[in-house]
Amino acid sequence: MELRYPGDFARVTPWGRIGDRKNDGYLRSQRKLFQCYAPREMDLKATLKKVGEDFLGALPFWREHFDEWIFTHNDSSGLAADVIKLLLELSGNNKPLIATHWGYPELLTEFKRLSDSDVGSLLGPGLVLNDVVSVGVVEVRQLLEHIALLPEPLITEVKPVPPEKLEYNQLSSGAETLLRVGMTKAEVVRKYLRGLVDQTRHDRVAAAFRKRYEELKAEGRAPDDIFAGLQKFVAGDSIPSPSHQAASFAILAFLFEECEIFERPLTSNIRE
Repeated sequence: MELRYPGDFARVTPWGRIGDRKNDGYLRSQRKLFQCYAPREMDLKATLKKVGEDFLGALPFWREHFDEWIFTHNDSSGLAADVIKLLLELSGNNKPLIATHWGYPELLTEFKRLSDSDVGSLLGPGLVLNDVVSVGVVEVRQLLEHIALLPEPLITEVKPVPPEKLEYNQLSSGAETLLRVGMTKAEVVRKYLRGLVDQTRHDRVAAAFRKRYEELKAEGRAPDDIFAGLQKFVAGDSIPSPSHQAASFAILAFLFEECEIFERPLTSNIRE
């Protein structure tokens, strides 16, 4: 938001005992106050408590400065009906103030309006063709070496990839494009894994990714969010260089092709 509204949006930092006065961010020109909530799992009772306490807690200090209070959350599946009802009730009881919510769609809309340079500052430089062409065993090894040393989870059977897998998993055209780019270098990943002296590392890599996939899926994430979570799993928390981005897509494409991540259509004719 600071990049989207430079000089207009103010991030509010908690200070000592007074905290942030129930305000995580303030957009001056639009008189909008943002309160963020991003638990690992949404609990209805806790969420209702958070909304009520934070909205009412902001009124004594901020009321004359905002017209719209925005509950900003990380639940990609949307908010429960009870939470929406509470926001409507808070709006009705505190007119002319409005209590509403922002989630993934609203934040994505703001993100899409950023300039290319601002997107680069957040996500790192974008890929170019040479980054993909130059992916080799060295880049793959750098990303997979630590995963191969993880404790061995349960091993799942490897089966061929049905051609309908992309559509079945409801991945967006963007994710499909990245996987297809990665497919051009999937053989490099295969070459690296087959060349390992300790072949149990191959199994541990596959099983580690499958385990992480199952965890992300169990959290109820959307297909593209799962894809992004898997890329973060292989590339780490820091912004990857273009060469590491390209290598991560090659790794994900290889595992997608090998059916280690995402689901195969149940009705497909799969060779045993």
